[in-house]
Amino acid sequence: MTQPDAAGTTGDETETPRFDIHFHDDHVAPAPGGLYRLMLEHELSGDKVGSDKLPPVQQEFEIRTPQFTIDASFVHALHPAPAAVGAFDRLLPHITLDRLILPWERILKPDWTERPPWLALLLFAEEELPGDPKAQGRTDTRTVQQFLDTTDSDVLLPRIDLDDVPSELWDSTCTTIDVPAAVFKDLVPRRADLPFLCHVRKVRPWQPPEAAAASGETLEIGDYSVVVANRFPRTAGRYAAHLVSLEGFGDHLAGQQPARPVVRMVSLWAWSFEARPDPTGHFDALIRHMAEDPAGLGLRLRPRQPAGARTAATDRLDLGYAPVDYVLPSGEHTFGWYRGPFTPVVAPAVPRPAEGYRQADEALVYLTDTGVFDVSYAAAFTLGRSLALSDDTLAASLSAFRSRARHVAGRALMRTKTPLATAPGQAHERFHELIAGGLGHRLHAAATTPAAEARTGGATAPRLRAGGVPRPPGVEALEALLDRSRDDRARQGLRAALSAHLAPLISAVDQVKLLAATPLSHLVPDARMLPPESLRFFHVDPQWCTALRDGVLSTGIGTSLDAAVNRLAHEALEEPRPLTGLLMRSALVRNWPDVVVEPRVTGGNGEPQPLTVAHRVIIGPDLLLCLFDGVPDEVRFREPHEGIHFGVDEGERIGLRRLTEPVGKSLEEGGTFPPEGEEGITRFLRAVDGGEEPEILDLAAGADPLVPAMAVALRAAGQLGPDDDLSPGAFAVELVNAPQCITFSPSASAPAASAPSFDQPGRQ
Repeated sequence: MTQPDAAGTTGDETETPRFDIHFHDDHVAPAPGGLYRLMLEHELSGDKVGSDKLPPVQQEFEIRTPQFTIDASFVHALHPAPAAVGAFDRLLPHITLDRLILPWERILKPDWTERPPWLALLLFAEEELPGDPKAQGRTDTRTVQQFLDTTDSDVLLPRIDLDDVPSELWDSTCTTIDVPAAVFKDLVPRRADLPFLCHVRKVRPWQPPEAAAASGETLEIGDYSVVVANRFPRTAGRYAAHLVSLEGFGDHLAGQQPARPVVRMVSLWAWSFEARPDPTGHFDALIRHMAEDPAGLGLRLRPRQPAGARTAATDRLDLGYAPVDYVLPSGEHTFGWYRGPFTPVVAPAVPRPAEGYRQADEALVYLTDTGVFDVSYAAAFTLGRSLALSDDTLAASLSAFRSRARHVAGRALMRTKTPLATAPGQAHERFHELIAGGLGHRLHAAATTPAAEARTGGATAPRLRAGGVPRPPGVEALEALLDRSRDDRARQGLRAALSAHLAPLISAVDQVKLLAATPLSHLVPDARMLPPESLRFFHVDPQWCTALRDGVLSTGIGTSLDAAVNRLAHEALEEPRPLTGLLMRSALVRNWPDVVVEPRVTGGNGEPQPLTVAHRVIIGPDLLLCLFDGVPDEVRFREPHEGIHFGVDEGERIGLRRLTEPVGKSLEEGGTFPPEGEEGITRFLRAVDGGEEPEILDLAAGADPLVPAMAVALRAAGQLGPDDDLSPGAFAVELVNAPQCITFSPSASAPAASAPSFDQPGRQ
């Protein structure tokens, strides 16, 4: 019967855990897999003794369990992930299985009183397997009969009698590997080590089942068995991980080298990854390096200049601008200043026409102090036009809206006495009155007048505005209809008539959607703003987003009616909401693509509340972009919870955890093993035969095994009784590397009246 040995919780030591994890030693099946014979005999007593007995009855049956293959559905997770590349020198690779009892379903050796796991996870480096010299996880395929019935005298096979295998499995296939005897001796766990390399993990939700985690993650609730390797991948190069069967090898688990040169084993699952040992390549090292970036955390260029030297150009660079080539209408070549939507400081307000920008030149900002142009908003406007022409969703939404607007004008002309069915209440009555007064004819004239003629003037425009620009017939009446100060009811009626196609247009020009479609070169105009291994926080300039949206809405205007009705689209749009975000360019993104990003803001009760991540995308191999719906007070980065793994911490030491309540919390005193000042974990490692780097972990057997030494330290810390040993479940708790967490907070020196800047990080 399985008993829970320890429980742990994920998350920070100071906040509510996200889910509850219980570690168990094992889950031994009441009867292991194999062939069984059930015998029924009768015994008579009393005066019936000596009479004829009933003959005994026997029944043979089999408990069928996986033996030479496992189903792919059994494999829940692999770590490191297949084909992953990274610094894994502190980690013990492991495989998580959905079949809870799988590691204990079979017997290694029938005469053993204990039931250790029959599975082991072996890690092979390059050139260690003759059949897979590049450590790519290659295997050989054989039938079960070929595997167990070989005549090769150089090959050691497991002691499994073919007659004990159901005949229907003889022709089934299995995958095998041939392991040199010397490698087998060094890699295969010893009998005493096996229990500490397998355990059961039971994950339960900490919150009620209907409660969602603050980060929006889907928790993997369930019961799993976990098989851990006994080797740290500390040599640069590829490694192949094989989940092998040890059934039939019970006589070869004492650390002795087999007499035969090759050992043939069943590989139940295999994958490979590449190790690049690098002290600076771990999650905590990478994030701390970015936090300590001397260039700061703002998206800006940092020119090389003497300390204290300030110029107009350096002031512009500090605001996030980059110099770009600019050609004047006269053909002269000069430069302008460009800043994308991501700014290191809150962008100042810039005057803008009430009806929005209608052309790019209106969005140019002339800088009188330097005599050059700020082309940021003009570039955003032009980009919006390009997106509208190239994006199918935007083009379709715009086309549908303009077609509907023209159709409404046509219906108004043809149905001068019937109010629009879609107009609500008094609004459509007022709309009908205007049509009956001749508005329909004027709308028709406006709909058939080209927009260019309306702007430049023509013979069909008898009236002039104060500025002297002729106006086509119908436009003035239409503008009266759209002027909210003159007749808001009619305007609402027209908007209701267009609502069916106005809603998808509003959705298509959503601020976040447009930013998601913006090319990276417009977001980060100079690659030097975002060098390798950098983290940049930013505010989103709402005026840049408005100019981008104006550019989208300026396309497809063919008549003066289109131009006038376009005002309805502008009025229906909400002002861009305050957004912030971050750009991270780092190996951390490549190795942990699911890194948890948690923006938080302090609530009215003083407690941090999560902000919504409005948009998240990985661009290329190592660039992460996140947009936050609001301005956070702090941003936390967490190692993904599915990345919970086993190994050692910084400094080649194990951070000891409590085995008494609260289980899983870090020990306050004597919390590292080995203690500071003593040799680190390498004391318990040995090298593979012929290797130079110690990688194999001695657990419970060997000259100086880890488990007994750790038990001594835990007894001294009061976590084990004087006579208690360290169980496999408790050992798993001690070896768990909890997800790393680091917090960035606004600079304390940021002006109180401005939105927070993210120039200086706070870490924990």
